[in-house]
Amino acid sequence: MNQTVPEPPTAGRRSPSAVALVGFMGAGKTTVGRELAARVGWRFLDADELIEIRERRTIEQIFREDGEPAFRRLECAIVRDAIKTPESTPIVLALGGGAFIEPGIQKCLQEARVPTVFLDAHVDELFRRCEQPGVERPLRLNAEQFCKLYEQRRREYLKAAIRVDTSTKAVAEIVKEIILGLDLVPASGAWD
Repeated sequence: MNQTVPEPPTAGRRSPSAVALVGFMGAGKTTVGRELAARVGWRFLDADELIEIRERRTIEQIFREDGEPAFRRLECAIVRDAIKTPESTPIVLALGGGAFIEPGIQKCLQEARVPTVFLDAHVDELFRRCEQPGVERPLRLNAEQFCKLYEQRRREYLKAAIRVDTSTKAVAEIVKEIILGLDLVPASGAWD
């Protein structure tokens, strides 16, 4: 008598080659992205860091010297390059706050079948998180403008595959929610 042995839960599961984290300023994309990458054994890339390396200037300098439209073109090229680079290790890619608003970037991610995760929090919490000494955010002028920009962008962020509220959660809890939400396989297999 032939008995079928059940497959382990991860058998046959095909992980994506990349996951993109989207959301507003202060949502935790870089912090969560680094931890998520470590947890699933992938590489972590931050789109803003890649732009600064390529341009040899800060984001603030690019905004000031070239303007936002030029910055958005750079951002689109960086995202396209990051997800199309043939590497054996998949990536977790943290996008800048305005990246996912760009139709070209959304299209690029969709065509490459890169699932997106919207990291969200209450706008007051996001504004507070952005009050970091020594960190300049070109589009964080005042609370009213910040809130208005958040509301404009949120409609696009909600197009992401999943939404995770980061307001009152520890980074490990957020990472676990993403892994479960996207059906990813943790590198160690078990939860700490």
